[in-house]
Amino acid sequence: DKNVEMLILDFCKDEKTVFEIMEYIGHKNRTRFRRDYIKPLVESGKLKMTMPNKPKSSNQKYIKA
Repeated sequence: DKNVEMLILDFCKDEKTVFEIMEYIGHKNRTRFRRDYIKPLVESGKLKMTMPNKPKSSNQKYIKA
């Protein structure tokens, strides 16, 4: 959903964890959230991982590209 993508990108002007983003958006299912929103935004280059060499790190954060 484009509205959710825009909210995520707006929220990620500073580094955020996937849990912070999920809480902000109001999502509960981390697996689905990552698959439906985070992964496509990262793949399209709109969102960047702070630790791209460790995509599954518990310290991973995301920031608007």
